[in-house]
Amino acid sequence: MTLSKRRISIYLSPEAERLLKRATADGGATRSGVVDAAVKALLDEDAKRSELAQLSLRLQKLARAAERMADETTAQTETLALFILYYLCITPPLPESTRAAAEAMGKKRFDRFIGQVSDRLLGKESFTDEVLARIDLVRTDLSQRGDKPKLEAVS
Repeated sequence: MTLSKRRISIYLSPEAERLLKRATADGGATRSGVVDAAVKALLDEDAKRSELAQLSLRLQKLARAAERMADETTAQTETLALFILYYLCITPPLPESTRAAAEAMGKKRFDRFIGQVSDRLLGKESFTDEVLARIDLVRTDLSQRGDKPKLEAVS
């Protein structure tokens, strides 16, 4: 009879023995099975490469998500800055006689604005996606831009 596994004797530290007992306490695994799996996980280069590849893929996904957030933040910041600049430069001050009516109209317009923001936050529409689609922004190649994200318009 040929055994597929070889029997060996090892010495464990009290801490390692405690961990091994805890891992096999529920009866779902044998001590031999836990030690075998632990040695493979620790020393098997193929398993390490596989875990590293999975980690690398996850990091790439996270990097793409961070780049997308940076693009969206840039677009939103520029949009807000241009609106503020436009508002401050173009809107003349109102005379006292028309200020009350203008404030009432402004409150109605603000309520409508808040409703639109609410719709967008609830996922009905995305202003950022709309802006990026309208101006057809693309991300430059990572090797060309260095460490700092940069947007370029497609011509």
